[in-house]
Amino acid sequence: MSLDEKKSPDEISQTVSDASEPNHLETLDKLEILPQMLQEGILFAGAGSALLLQAAFPGIRNRTHDHNEGSSSSDSSNLAKDLGDALQANLSYIACLVFGTSDEKKTLLDLSNQGKPPLKGSENFSSHRPTQLWVAATLYATATDFYQRIYGRVNYRTAEKAYAEFTVMMHAMGLPPGTWPENRQLFWQYWDDQIEQLTVTADAHRFAQDLLQRTDYPGWVSVTKPVLRAMTIEMLPPRIREAYGLKSTFGTRSLYRTTMGFSVAVYPALPGSTRGYPLRYYLEELRKNMNVV
Repeated sequence: MSLDEKKSPDEISQTVSDASEPNHLETLDKLEILPQMLQEGILFAGAGSALLLQAAFPGIRNRTHDHNEGSSSSDSSNLAKDLGDALQANLSYIACLVFGTSDEKKTLLDLSNQGKPPLKGSENFSSHRPTQLWVAATLYATATDFYQRIYGRVNYRTAEKAYAEFTVMMHAMGLPPGTWPENRQLFWQYWDDQIEQLTVTADAHRFAQDLLQRTDYPGWVSVTKPVLRAMTIEMLPPRIREAYGLKSTFGTRSLYRTTMGFSVAVYPALPGSTRGYPLRYYLEELRKNMNVV
């Protein structure tokens, strides 16, 4: 099924209602739109801007402080570690819930329900719903934004279906019903309100410098780091970008436009194994921590 294929309002409503069921496994096995969108590894190119939006969330440092009490590390270091760990955990869980086997999905959900997530990170924010919601929202917003920059705008019904499926996944990952906005209109209202409230603190500013300068990334990230840096800068809302002291220059704009032009023209024609490598990387990292036969 192509992304442009229309779905009936009843089908869309059914997916949303499924999100409230205690057992999400059957629903996750029936996802249709998200597997097509999230198989594109290029979606993870928006992770940098997602992290900076998370770091500017009001009170985010207090959440990391709560989970690092007694640590001698600086607050910005704690912020960098916690947000980085949470990003890897969330991306790995999403990869598993969309592309893993039924046994892998069941194992992940069972471990999460037992309070024993296989990767450290996401639990840092799970006890604070507003922060957990914002972390999830940045992943949805940057992923769908980047997908449409490459493949063009999806039609209304497809966008509704994708959002309903993402809602199912968010509930499976621990967000209780009623926390995640029930439709896209409410989501973007929430998004706009939160963007206006973001504040780049000194800790967040140092985190941004660490994020853009660190060298201990996976090999595929290190190779594309200049491109990812330009994308991160150009994808941020102007007010947030300026607050971080990041400059949209002729160089970053040129690299961004060149990359996007290449991506639109060439990327869809690349083999699926090439496009999906980042996704497989995160899924394999999770499999190392789950004992699934």
